[in-house]
Amino acid sequence: MLVISVNGWSRLSRERQILNHSLINHYGVNGKSQAVKLNSVLTSKCMGECIVFLLMCHCVCCAIISCVSQSAMSVSTSPPPAAAAVAVYRVSYAENSDVNCSVCSAKIERNNLQATLRPNAEAAAAAVADGSNTAIAAAAASNAASAASNPSAASPASPTHSTPELQPAHIGCFLDQHPPPETVYISGVTALKAHDARLLTATFGERMEVVADDVTDEEQTVTPWDVKGGAKGIDYNKLIEKFGSQSISQELIDRIERLTKRPAHPWLKRGLFFSHRDLEWLLDLYESGRPFYLYTGRGPSSDALHLGHLIPFMFTKYLQEAFNVPLVIQMTDDEKFYWKNLSLAQTYELTKQNAKDIIACGFDSNKTFIFSDLEYVGTMYPNICKLEKSFTWNAVSSCFGFVESDHCGKVSFPAIQAAPSFSNSFPALFGERCDIPCLIPCAIDQDPYFRLTRDSAPKLGYLKPALIHAKFFPALQGAKSKMSSSDENSAIFVTDTPKQIHEKIMKYAFSGGRQTLEEHRRLGANLEVDVAFQWLTFFEMDDQRLEVVRKEYGEGRMSTSEVKKRLIETLQPIVALHQKMRSKVTDEMVRTFMTPRPLTL
Repeated sequence: MLVISVNGWSRLSRERQILNHSLINHYGVNGKSQAVKLNSVLTSKCMGECIVFLLMCHCVCCAIISCVSQSAMSVSTSPPPAAAAVAVYRVSYAENSDVNCSVCSAKIERNNLQATLRPNAEAAAAAVADGSNTAIAAAAASNAASAASNPSAASPASPTHSTPELQPAHIGCFLDQHPPPETVYISGVTALKAHDARLLTATFGERMEVVADDVTDEEQTVTPWDVKGGAKGIDYNKLIEKFGSQSISQELIDRIERLTKRPAHPWLKRGLFFSHRDLEWLLDLYESGRPFYLYTGRGPSSDALHLGHLIPFMFTKYLQEAFNVPLVIQMTDDEKFYWKNLSLAQTYELTKQNAKDIIACGFDSNKTFIFSDLEYVGTMYPNICKLEKSFTWNAVSSCFGFVESDHCGKVSFPAIQAAPSFSNSFPALFGERCDIPCLIPCAIDQDPYFRLTRDSAPKLGYLKPALIHAKFFPALQGAKSKMSSSDENSAIFVTDTPKQIHEKIMKYAFSGGRQTLEEHRRLGANLEVDVAFQWLTFFEMDDQRLEVVRKEYGEGRMSTSEVKKRLIETLQPIVALHQKMRSKVTDEMVRTFMTPRPLTL
């Protein structure tokens, strides 16, 4: 029998629901139709990997799988089926375009479905270890028990030992080369895209019917290299749940205001910096008189920054001034050499040019150190070595989706980005002290680097860095993705002229207005997808003016063109001021900021 379901153990954002209905009709190998009924109690805390599973056996049983609590499941089955061959596939989406299919050798483009055959013993262990795979574990166990009690019933194809793991392949190539035996388990994806579900259905024909609430055409993806949301953009509540961070509460904002004796930044109050790790712990230390330092960074891949790049630096400047603390800024020119088609000389020159834009934000030279990895990595190398030794291949590949065809530079880079989290990576600034806490303001897509860092810090005798996460600044074309330096029409750059700013916003800014004026007046604009309004939430610092736009545009009394014009009027002076400040930044100032020296704590 062949069954596919993606509905079983996915995360649910809503509260506990009871799903009690027949999900799948499928066909046995003898042509007789059978049914499997899944009766699942799912809660918002179901943490199991959403799985796709295919089961094929000679004797079909009705399986009832029940989640009896948030942390336990029980499985009830009729007498075990006859033994069958077992194979395990892992399905995932390629994280980058460097992965080559092991069958046809062509590149598996990013976000294309790929599969890997895993050893059966490893799969059985994973199924047993993961409570969400209880059904698969039970099926594997019943097959094994049946084979042990009745060796003659065992299929000749049943594996007697673990087979080597095969390299990733296009799902079509893979299935052509490795047709499924009688029992197949496919795991790995959070949600199958609809076209891939259709592809699998077409591959297996009438033996499979897809019934899956989680099959979707718009899967949310957030990695350091790829950000893609659904129709309404990124679901940040899901990211908090997925990454295990904490939301920034009003109580925490009030405490920041009390400790700094100044109003919180509007981006904090508006929820644009929305999540954190250990920020309360850091504030406890600060309140007791312990100093800390800030760490943020920039990957130099273009001559000029766009407005999305400025967000973390503008917020970091606020933090530096509010808490009166030192700051280190890492320029990851090595990373861009690894990931982009750029030479080392090019990335190093971009570092110098980008440093001028960063200095133009107004950082204090007595409290700020900007460094190029290509220049400074030797000083951090002892900590990099310790981190590399503490990061396992399994942890790094699981966190970032690296595959065996990725070069060593990519695999080693997480340790380089992690090293500035520890104060003794900067002996000229802080001496040999390793007890100075670190706060990292960054976009949420950078969090995987620091989850690894935080896991390793106690093993190395270091403090875990605290983090504060920003939402993404949406591209002009919509909130489904963030801006890209490689697409000049997706962003406003700090080098743009007033005319370019006007033309880009009027032409490319995605509108949440309605199809007709009558409909717009009746329903109002969809503010969740309107880019001009979303950008105003970042750059209109007057809360009262922003609220007027929210109310008037949201209720249909203000038109899209009026909101775009207001955004243009807001951005043109900001970009002009930045250009003026940057023109005053000299090469000597860059050298000063990039020279290791003691910083005032």
